[in-house]
Amino acid sequence: MKVEKVTVSVPAATLATLERLQRRLGKTRSALVSEALAEWLRIQDVPDADRRYAEAYLRQPEPVGDSEATAAGAVAEWGRWE
Repeated sequence: MKVEKVTVSVPAATLATLERLQRRLGKTRSALVSEALAEWLRIQDVPDADRRYAEAYLRQPEPVGDSEATAAGAVAEWGRWE
């Protein structure tokens, strides 16, 4: 994989957190920043329909009772585990 160098500025607190994680995980600063950026880009690349669904769900989540009923129905036919 071809890599390119970039220079970015980050708040001091962000850099301090990055360096703590770097020591704990035993990875280079470049590896951690690259992984974080790749994950952020992946999340941003969600199709519009999926994004609208997630945003609507956050505004009006499914009532707790509905999900409990769905789970109960899904396991109703299961036999006893022994």
